[in-house]
Amino acid sequence: MSAPWRGRHAPDLRLVAPALAAWAAAAVAVGLPLRARLLLVAAASVAGGVAVWRGRRRHTARHRDRWQGATTTVALAGLLVGLVLGSVLVQDDVRTRGLARALAWSGSSEVVLRTTHDAVPVAGPAPDGAQRVRLEATLLGAETRGERTTAVAPVLVIGSPAWRDVPPGTTVRTTARVRPVEPGERPAALLVAGEPEVVGEPSWWRRATHAIRAGLAEAVVGLPPHAALLPGIGVGDDSRVPDDLADAMRATSLGHLLAVSGAHVAIVLAGVLVLTGTLGRRGRVAVCVAVLGGLVALVGPDPSVVRAVAMGGVVVLALVLGRPAAAIPALATAVTVLVLADPWIAREVGFALSVSATAGLVLGAGPLSALLQRRLPPLLATVLAVPLAAQLACLPVLVLIDPGLATYGVLANALVAPVIPPVTVLALLAAMLSTWWPAGAHGLLWVAQGGTWWIDVVARHGAELPLARLPWPPGLRGLALLVLIVVALLLVLRTAAGRRLRARLAGRGTPALLTLGSLVAVVALAASLVAPWRSALVHVAGPVVPAAFPPPDWRLLQCDVGQGSALLVSTAATGGGDTAVMVDVGPEAGDAAGCLETAGIETIERLVLTHADADHVGGLAAVLAAVDVEEAVAPRTSDERMAEVIDDVRAAGVPVAEAAVDRPPEPLASAPREELGAVGLTTLWPTARSVEIGADVDPNELSLTLWVTTPELTALVHGDLGAAAQQAMSRAWPELLTGPPDVVVVSHHGSPDQDPALLAAAAGRVALVSVGADNDYGHPAPSTVAVLAQEGAFMARTDVCGPIAVAGPGVPTGAVQGRSGVLRVSGCRAPLGSLASRRRRASR
Repeated sequence: MSAPWRGRHAPDLRLVAPALAAWAAAAVAVGLPLRARLLLVAAASVAGGVAVWRGRRRHTARHRDRWQGATTTVALAGLLVGLVLGSVLVQDDVRTRGLARALAWSGSSEVVLRTTHDAVPVAGPAPDGAQRVRLEATLLGAETRGERTTAVAPVLVIGSPAWRDVPPGTTVRTTARVRPVEPGERPAALLVAGEPEVVGEPSWWRRATHAIRAGLAEAVVGLPPHAALLPGIGVGDDSRVPDDLADAMRATSLGHLLAVSGAHVAIVLAGVLVLTGTLGRRGRVAVCVAVLGGLVALVGPDPSVVRAVAMGGVVVLALVLGRPAAAIPALATAVTVLVLADPWIAREVGFALSVSATAGLVLGAGPLSALLQRRLPPLLATVLAVPLAAQLACLPVLVLIDPGLATYGVLANALVAPVIPPVTVLALLAAMLSTWWPAGAHGLLWVAQGGTWWIDVVARHGAELPLARLPWPPGLRGLALLVLIVVALLLVLRTAAGRRLRARLAGRGTPALLTLGSLVAVVALAASLVAPWRSALVHVAGPVVPAAFPPPDWRLLQCDVGQGSALLVSTAATGGGDTAVMVDVGPEAGDAAGCLETAGIETIERLVLTHADADHVGGLAAVLAAVDVEEAVAPRTSDERMAEVIDDVRAAGVPVAEAAVDRPPEPLASAPREELGAVGLTTLWPTARSVEIGADVDPNELSLTLWVTTPELTALVHGDLGAAAQQAMSRAWPELLTGPPDVVVVSHHGSPDQDPALLAAAAGRVALVSVGADNDYGHPAPSTVAVLAQEGAFMARTDVCGPIAVAGPGVPTGAVQGRSGVLRVSGCRAPLGSLASRRRRASR
């Protein structure tokens, strides 16, 4: 096969730079204030004007063509950037109009909204024993303190299970607390809503599509659990897919099958093109456009669906219709149109993966297939080339968001590739039949579930293979390492030795390497299908591959020490590392030392002992023996038990400081703060006055309380402070009632002895509760849980989740919005954050 992009067939790359500029401008602008956006508009205008002026001054023939091309590119980029910024300004004004009063009011408002998506359960344990759901909607109006305002704003709604009975397109009236979100997020606000009151039915086409999706989900009933993949593959409904299967699919790079992806659209369009082979090119294009419109209506106009339709359309219409060279201009045009219509899509991980995979397919699939066909059959070469091209193109994005590489991703995609087209077609046909012939739809799905069985086998056993996931540095470090490796390989291949190596690989080396790799992969997969071998392989791989928990860039780690508390705060610049602040050490039997070992901590820069209860200091001896402790701090108190604990610490050679707030109350931002690496510690309680008058009160009331500041988040860390002391602390630090932290370590394991005002005001985005399973105290108390749930905080409990880690931006098991963007909650799944809630939908 000859290279498909040479000579007159070479792809036109002139639109790429302007499209990337428009994408970058949208990603930056949606998170900026108005003044900064106006400055960007001015900068883009000046850049375009300078480019045109410079281009016109180059009159000599030697430079004319070069400068005319550069002038056109820069001028077009400036124009597109200006259009994108204008789109952001206009759309953001529409989004925020009518929201200001509701956001400024801390109480409830009466709102009218139109649902845009089905409600899905909030993942993770229900904090108050009742299930909550989340859904996306459009806010139409609000009444706050008697004043009515109109709005057209996308919002994220958290509510009771009653919202699951509200189909998309329904107009609803309810009461809700309107809370702000981080700048740049797609929702303009978060609504913690009450019970829905339907005031308007969906349109006819919304009702029809809802009936089709519900019928398809119903038609799966009675089939094996893996058949729950069929609604996801057919119409993007992955709500019934078992969590363990979904996790296995993501581990083997098969997660894109759980949503309507570009590959899904390509399969549908390929079928349409085969059936319309007798029509002319214009007729086939018209039919494809009509089918794409119907697919969007069926699945729902979700941004991820629109993205998939655009990317799939680019691939099929550019390549299948005979114009592969037009694929890159078409892709650049699609990117530009999408960010113009929806600038907030520019920040979505799924969008970056879709664009990367599409570029990889149109640029790399053909050359890779041609290379592999030198030694492999054409069909096998194509089956391997397509996922390999997509995986390589997505790699820079993946290493930025997920510190690990799916070793068998290409193999897994190649193995399931033969069953995806028939399963997709059968699932779509079943969806069409589900509303008027349920038995026929069930029969088609019964046939298709043979394909989902194979997907289940490949995903589960592929995830259990040795070295199924290779560790990789997270974030920019991982991307920089990848770039260095690629640059080094390119430099080596350009040397004389590199040219000889390439010649050898092009001859006998390539088939040998491919044969050896395929043999190892097939043998490992076959061994993993046999239960006795499976456990042995996992056992062997265990010492080689680091544990998935905690993530390498964790910032907070709530250890699971039973009925007690032990918290680690990483002091490394990017989180993780081997140094930390430790707040309490749990009970003697709590194994805090094991938690330190799991986290890889070798040095505790500051050991904070909040008070002398055994469930907080019982593990002291084990911790002191396990790691180096540089210094310790305890509250200034007359408690004799605390004095004994301090003596034990000093006997181990660790200096101890006794803390109390001696200075008068002052703004929290300017209060004395100790810096330990990337962590700042501010002591909030006890005050010197409370120590003087508290000799005869419960020592819990003098528990040390800290305000923790890190690059990613702020945290309010309690000991066992009760309601009376919490009220006194709130009077000393009134900012606690107006500026909630990102994370709160709930006082006294969630006991009912809480100040309701402080608990509600400082609920944070994440509420960590260190508590023992089936404890005799009834912790956490229903009243405490109810307040946190009402405030929309995600409650992560060690009795349900085990150890819990909180980290900065990345691909999460759960995500919420924090001080500097997304927070990842590992160990429990969180309900809010854009990355987590869309991860299953983010596909190629």
